[in-house]
Amino acid sequence: MPSEVSEFILPQSMILPFETVIPEELMQEAIRLARKAEYQTEPNPIVGALLADPQGNILSSGFHQKPGKAHAEVMALQGFEQVPPEATLYVTLEPCSHFGKTPPCAELLLQKQVKQVVVGCLDPNPLVAGRGVALLREKGVQVKVGLCEQDCIDLNPVFNKHIVTHLPYVTLKAATSLDGKIAMPSGESQWITGAEARAYGHLLRSRHQAIVVGSQTLLKDNPQLTNRIEPGQRQPIRIAFSSLGNIQEETSFLQNQETQRIVVAGCEIKDKQLQFLQSMGVKVLVAPTARPAVRWALEELYTLGICSLLVEGGAELVGSFLQEGLVDQLCLFLSGKLIASPEAPAWCGNLGISHLADVPHFKFKSVKPMGDDLLITGYLQ
Repeated sequence: MPSEVSEFILPQSMILPFETVIPEELMQEAIRLARKAEYQTEPNPIVGALLADPQGNILSSGFHQKPGKAHAEVMALQGFEQVPPEATLYVTLEPCSHFGKTPPCAELLLQKQVKQVVVGCLDPNPLVAGRGVALLREKGVQVKVGLCEQDCIDLNPVFNKHIVTHLPYVTLKAATSLDGKIAMPSGESQWITGAEARAYGHLLRSRHQAIVVGSQTLLKDNPQLTNRIEPGQRQPIRIAFSSLGNIQEETSFLQNQETQRIVVAGCEIKDKQLQFLQSMGVKVLVAPTARPAVRWALEELYTLGICSLLVEGGAELVGSFLQEGLVDQLCLFLSGKLIASPEAPAWCGNLGISHLADVPHFKFKSVKPMGDDLLITGYLQ
């Protein structure tokens, strides 16, 4: 996907040339280390680091494990009072230069007397954005930027989005027939796709901090909105868009209190319904308008610490996200079944667009067999 990181790349005149061939295998190993904590570090990025001698032997390594825990550079250097002068630190993301929950890593590198650093990509965080590299260079450290750069950028789509825009990364998931329908005209929808596709859908739930549906989906399908196939993985925060907050007490959404639940409502919600939802342990976000705008909701959810969001429907809510241009990634499970009825609902509803030039355009990244179905992954252009 296009990444905001490119806005923060240093000019070529500021990037030291590679005097010798740097082994990409070392940076790829740092990338593999970073992926050990995938989907576990929000709001932080996943980062891997390793220290290697001139022959490419790895002396030590580490990765950032959880928010508030030591950064990858700290883990990789913890066994050294002073790093051997000929050793090189490989790190997937630029060392931070600011105080957060932990001290700046760039200062640590100076304390440990690291002489050579290879950085995969710069940090898009406006508090860093090249400052970590600049600080190290000012102090005489040889810093090279850009080894396996795109691979390192691609490690952190959620972080790259939220740290710059202050909005969650939004994945839109849909399971459709070959002609783009999500149910029969009668409403029957179980199951359009097969067991493998459904299992992967549960995996997607565990990979996002929150999952959201519209009120009509709650009414018609009473979904559990939980990950029931990946044991030990996190359960998403459950969110429902409902302008009037009309959610029935018997729904799984209200009865299952395993995770936090949030209702996004409009300003015309009745006090009685608001109090009822709150009595059920639900946090209610009341929009300033009768129909909550998606961008407003995302801004509010971000203030609650939600950095990644999985949208599962229905068609009206999906259409609202698409109309406001707030979808980052599409995961479309395409079945070989053909419903072929004009009365059957489509997965994205009616966007009300009159001209082809104005329609949302997804750039495909991959098409993978998923049992008898296909998983099409793409990014909104």
